[in-house]
Amino acid sequence: MIALRSPLHTKLLRDLWRLRAQSAAIALVIAAGVGMVVMSFGMIRSLEATRAAYYDQYRFADVFAPVRRAPDTVMREVAALPGVAVAESRISTGAVLDIAGIAEPVSARVHSLPPDGRPALNRLVIRSGRLPDSHVVGEVVASEAFAAATRLQPGDRFNALLYGKRVELRLVGTALSPEHVYAVAPGQIFPDNRRYGILWMGREPLAASLDMVEAFNEAAVRLAPGARGEEVIRRLDTLLAPYGGTGAYGREQQISDRFLSEEINQLGTTVEILPPIFLGVAAFLLNIVLGRLVDTEREVIGLLKAFGYRNRTIMLHYAQLALLLSAGGLLLGILLGLWLGRAAAGLYQQYFAFPFLEFRTGPDVFLIAATATLAAVLLGALGAVRRAARLTPAEAMRPPAPADFSGGTAGIARALGPDEPSRMILRGLLRRPLRSGLTVAGIASALALYIAAASTTDGLDRMIDLAFGQAERGDVTVTFAEVRDARALHELQRMPGVLRVEPFRAAGARLIAGPREEREGLSGAEPGGDLSRLVDIDGRVVEPAARGALISGRLARLLDVRAGDTITAAVTEGERPRLEIPVAAVVDSPLGGSALIDRAHLNRLLREGDSLSGAYLSVDAAQLPALYAALKQTPLVAGVTVRAATLRGISDTLAESMGIMTLFTIGFSGLIVLGVVYNSARISLSERARDLASMRVLGFRRPEVAFVLLGELALLVLAALPPGMLMGVALSRYMMAQFSADLYTIPYSINAATLAEGALVVGAAAALTALLIRGRVDRLDLVRALKTRE
Repeated sequence: MIALRSPLHTKLLRDLWRLRAQSAAIALVIAAGVGMVVMSFGMIRSLEATRAAYYDQYRFADVFAPVRRAPDTVMREVAALPGVAVAESRISTGAVLDIAGIAEPVSARVHSLPPDGRPALNRLVIRSGRLPDSHVVGEVVASEAFAAATRLQPGDRFNALLYGKRVELRLVGTALSPEHVYAVAPGQIFPDNRRYGILWMGREPLAASLDMVEAFNEAAVRLAPGARGEEVIRRLDTLLAPYGGTGAYGREQQISDRFLSEEINQLGTTVEILPPIFLGVAAFLLNIVLGRLVDTEREVIGLLKAFGYRNRTIMLHYAQLALLLSAGGLLLGILLGLWLGRAAAGLYQQYFAFPFLEFRTGPDVFLIAATATLAAVLLGALGAVRRAARLTPAEAMRPPAPADFSGGTAGIARALGPDEPSRMILRGLLRRPLRSGLTVAGIASALALYIAAASTTDGLDRMIDLAFGQAERGDVTVTFAEVRDARALHELQRMPGVLRVEPFRAAGARLIAGPREEREGLSGAEPGGDLSRLVDIDGRVVEPAARGALISGRLARLLDVRAGDTITAAVTEGERPRLEIPVAAVVDSPLGGSALIDRAHLNRLLREGDSLSGAYLSVDAAQLPALYAALKQTPLVAGVTVRAATLRGISDTLAESMGIMTLFTIGFSGLIVLGVVYNSARISLSERARDLASMRVLGFRRPEVAFVLLGELALLVLAALPPGMLMGVALSRYMMAQFSADLYTIPYSINAATLAEGALVVGAAAALTALLIRGRVDRLDLVRALKTRE
């Protein structure tokens, strides 16, 4: 608390009260930046801490090793490998479910549970009901989000296709698992809990359905402290290769953890981009307010120096004023960040299935926010403080010499202004080019912020259009449980409503280039295909090469290869050949990271006949219900994806999440405009109060007087629109590049509607500010204004 023993302390409080309106505007802008810092850093900490605690408490595996079929006795050798602390086997398979109330076939992943229902790794968090009885056929536990989306309750029954066998399942409970924090179907990037779910059932009944009694098709490993995951993976691959091992992989390659890690990385990108914009604008506002204050207090500063106050004391006084002007914003920003963080935690828990997610901050987060604010405040106050220190007593006590406006500005104003009020507006702007330019820059920053954030939706819409509108155009995608020959294609062609069928072949592989290796796959596509095409980020269709492979830009960067180089594909299925494949071209595509090859050529490389892993179907819309019913009865169908249903799920997800983000962005952009325009207008009003009062005395009406001041604001806002849009486009392009991940690329895209919306948001905030200023102009004290010294 400031003691009132010093006259400067009394002056400090008086200045603070006199500048309360400007202080509030500055505080709101600072609060937005601080709130973003607290929310983002706190959310990063919360997600990392929750992930670590959840993974540790429920024993999430460090390494996964899928195989085709291995005897249980092999697990003793796995457990004995150096670096392995805990090893456990299980059975895992795809399934197609027939659930009442859902017309489309529902895809699922089914994992086995040991006889006691409590696995050593990847333990379940039971949310309702109970674990399945391993001696009762058909009892299952479902992921909580899937059960909620499909409205399944414990006790409900539904049918499933398990490796060609139709079985009746009975739901006995719901659960969460650290393995499926982000449950997304293969090849998708957004969860669709209504059409893809996770099930767990007793190992004995699942083994009987899949003919895997005393066998397993996946091993999970937890590493010993200090063990090297790469070495354990190498040993696992060697040990399991005779049993059809498809390549072990670490936790960082597990799909759920990859999406969660990417989200944390994007939060880090957000905190690097947005808070500096807010704090930079706050520094600019402080510079204007304190600079004007120093100019109006020249005589006060001169008297203080004449009475013996040192430059250091006066500099400290204005620095303290700057800190007090921003202190409210810092406190409000911390409170705003805590509120936003709790709201974000609730939103994240809708998409990441954590049993708990509590927003956490700490003293270090608040210290980071305070340090960033302090740096911005001192930077903004630096110019005014130095100006006060440079004034000598004699110079300070003498009024400043009037500026010479007899030059070009007066001529320009006369030439462009149709009447005297308009010429007054132009003279006011041209006589203060630096302040006018900085005001334009501040408003442009607000517009750029809105455009960059809102264009994220445009980029996602473009990505979805490229992936599901131009690339994947089949109505239904069918995936088989194992590789089939061409007869399966003919069976699909005979199904109800099928108009066209295009096969595809997918083979698991490790792609190797020198010392670099990525666990991706080989994808065989039909040349000239119409239902599934490779479309690059610019919307161009790229045909598979006759011999070489087309690889994505992300994969090329990871492997450090370019067109003309050769990569080695270590296939992890069938005869497990090692293929030398030239890179025909590098293609930036929105989704996918596999190497695309002509299907017939891939069949030859794998030394197999005309084989396929699945097919894309074009279907008569009127026959879709009949096709769905047939697919629910078709053996060896491991998964069915309906394009229309996928698009509906994605749209619902984006509408909810991006709607909240856009609302925050509109509010934050409005705060910047409010702060910049209001402070500029208040300073202009204080400087021109005598002129405006003189106009009133000379007979000008209130609207005409207000026109002079508000006209300046209107011109500043209009001048800010073009640079703001250019800045927004550049910031949007940068953010799209930063938000893209290994799993997907968000293309740069901005709709004209987004630019127009940004201009409307800035205009609305400026109009609100103009209403506040108009009230002050109407209440102007004419006598007091006319007594003011020039």
